[in-house]
Amino acid sequence: MSSTLGIRRWLAAGAAGVSVTAGSVLAAAPVHAAAPVTVAGTIGCINSASPVGVWIEAESSTSGWATKKVPITLGGHSKVDYSFTLDKGGRYKVHVGCGGTPQDWGTVLKSTTWVSGTKNNFVCNDAHPLSIAAFKAIAGRIFGKADLTQGVPYKNCKPTKA
Repeated sequence: MSSTLGIRRWLAAGAAGVSVTAGSVLAAAPVHAAAPVTVAGTIGCINSASPVGVWIEAESSTSGWATKKVPITLGGHSKVDYSFTLDKGGRYKVHVGCGGTPQDWGTVLKSTTWVSGTKNNFVCNDAHPLSIAAFKAIAGRIFGKADLTQGVPYKNCKPTKA
């Protein structure tokens, strides 16, 4: 019986030592909370459909809807300025609705690479491949071999230089 009591005391002492050691390790580890970061930029749709919605997919922060506004500019593609606060900073992707309404996007597009930094612009290809082919067949002789996609695959958004 005394050996059972001795084993219990030894186990209890060992468990107490482990919990104290683990508690010391946990208490010594610094906690680094990332600060909120506001990201912003411009998003343009190649086919000139207005961007009607921007969803920010955050890698390590909370995802959500970006605030958007139409900039005052003339010519070019249909664009919006967006901004969003990443509550823990980090990288993000954009999901964009080109055309349609904020509730029912005409074409759903997204970036395929994570971006970082506070200012990122995107160009989104909402020009259907058949429309591109028709344009090239009809106007190709006049305009030459212009790349209307700007190197962006259909239904994708690509970061551009800010």
